[in-house]
Amino acid sequence: MLAVLPLFAQTPTQPNRLELDLDFYKTEAELIATPDSSLLLFTRTDRTWTNPPVFQFTRYNHQLQAMWTEQVMLHPISKYMAHYTALPHTYIAFSGKDKHEFQFVKLNLQTGAVQKHEFRIEAIDSVYVFKVVDDNYFLVSRSGKDNTPTLLHLNEKTGEIKPLPSVYGSESAFSDILVQEPESQVSVVLSESNGRVSRLQTKLFDAGGKLLNNYFMHPKAGQRPLVAEITPGDTTERLLLGTYANRDLRYATGFFAAPVTSDGSDARYYSFTELKNFFKYMKPRREARARKREANRLKAGKEPGLQYRVLLHDVYPATNGYILTGEVYVTENNGSLYRMYTISGGSAQIPKLYRRTQAIALGFDQDGVLLWDNSFPLKDVESNQLRPTVEIVASPDGKVVIAHPDEDAEIHYQYMNQDAYTEEETSFELLPQNPDAKITSTNLSGIISWYGLNFAAYGWHRIKSPGSESRMVFYINKVSF
Repeated sequence: MLAVLPLFAQTPTQPNRLELDLDFYKTEAELIATPDSSLLLFTRTDRTWTNPPVFQFTRYNHQLQAMWTEQVMLHPISKYMAHYTALPHTYIAFSGKDKHEFQFVKLNLQTGAVQKHEFRIEAIDSVYVFKVVDDNYFLVSRSGKDNTPTLLHLNEKTGEIKPLPSVYGSESAFSDILVQEPESQVSVVLSESNGRVSRLQTKLFDAGGKLLNNYFMHPKAGQRPLVAEITPGDTTERLLLGTYANRDLRYATGFFAAPVTSDGSDARYYSFTELKNFFKYMKPRREARARKREANRLKAGKEPGLQYRVLLHDVYPATNGYILTGEVYVTENNGSLYRMYTISGGSAQIPKLYRRTQAIALGFDQDGVLLWDNSFPLKDVESNQLRPTVEIVASPDGKVVIAHPDEDAEIHYQYMNQDAYTEEETSFELLPQNPDAKITSTNLSGIISWYGLNFAAYGWHRIKSPGSESRMVFYINKVSF
C-alpha cells in the first residue's frame, strides 16, 4: 500500500496505482468511473498518416487490475462527447465524420462486448448530456440552426429521432435530467426565463418519450427560482433543490427546497445569511462586517446585497435525506456575447474567466428542511469555461470530501463532517508505484469521483527511477478516505 504522511484524522491513502507506458504525444485518454466501482479507460492512439488511429477501452476493477480490453472502430476524427451508465452497460457518445453525425458505443461492463450505432441528426450539432432507458436515448443537445438547447428522443432499435415537447425562453436552459429506472421514466428540469421572470418546469416522460406530466414552480416576490437538481425516489416524494434570486436573475441570494409536484407555494427558502458556513471564505472580521451590513439592508427594506453565482453539482442520497453540492464563483474580464448551455447553467454573456471562491455542501432532510451547511474556500481555482473544477464524493452519514488537482503533483482537498468547519488547508502529493522513484513533471492532471469516499486521480507523469532513464507514463492513483 502506498502511504501518505498524516495531516489529520481523515488523511487519505493511495492503496493502488497504475502506470501505463503510453506515448504522450500520440495518445488521448478519457477516464470514466462506473457505479459498479470499476473504471473505464478510453484511449485514442494516433499512428501514421496512412493508418487510422486505434480506439480502445480497458476496464479496471477497484484495485486497478485490468479485467478486459476491447478495440472499437470509429471514424478517424471522432471525439469523446459524453457518457452514461445503466448497469450492465456504459454508453459513450462520440462525434462522427461531420457535425451532424453521432456514434454511440454500448459496452457490456461484465463481458466487454461492444456494440456501435451511428445516427445522423440534422437538427443538432452537439450532445452535452444524455440518458438511456430501455435502449431509448434522451439527448440534451444544441440546435444546429440557432444554438438553442433542445431535447431529443432517439430509439436505438428503430433509429427514430423526435424532438420532445418543451418550452424555452430566450435565456432558458436544462437544469437537470434524472432517470427513474424502476419505473422506466425520465424527469427533466428546465430553468425558464425571459430575462425578467423565471420559473422551473419539471417534465416526466416514459421510456418512449411520451409526456406523462408537467410540473411548474412559479416565482414569488423576492424568491425567483433559478436552477435546481432533482432528488432520486418516487415522483410524489422527490424534491427540487436549487438556487433562487431576489430580483437580478444573474445572481442567487440563497437556496431552496420544494416538492417536485408543488407549484412552489410550500417551498422552503434559505438565504445565504442563514447559512452557518457559507461566508467562511472570508476572514472573520470581513464576514462579521458583511453580515451586519446585510442585516441593515434588509431591515431598511432593501434587496439583498450579498448575491452570488452558483454552479450546482449532483445531489447525493443521505441516510435521512439528501446532500446538495456546488461551486460559488465570480466572473472577470467580460468578453463578447455568445451563448453557452450546460446541464446546470443557462444562456448568457460568457466572460473570459470564472474564478471560484468556494465549494459548498448542504444537507437536507426528506422534507427539504436544511440540516447543515459547510464550505471549502478555493484559492487560485479558475477556468475559461463554466464547468465543474472540483470533484465531490459523499457518504450517506453526511461526510463529504471535495478535491481538485493543481498544476503540480498535488491534490488539494477538504474533508467535511456535516457542519464541522475546519480552516486547515490540506493537500497531498501523488506517489509513484516505485517508492524509490521520483516524479519530475506532471501534465494534464485530473481527478474524478469514483465510489464511496474514493477518487481516481489521473494524468501524465515523468518518472525517474534510480539507475534508469526517465520515462513518461499515464497514471491512475486510487485515493481513499
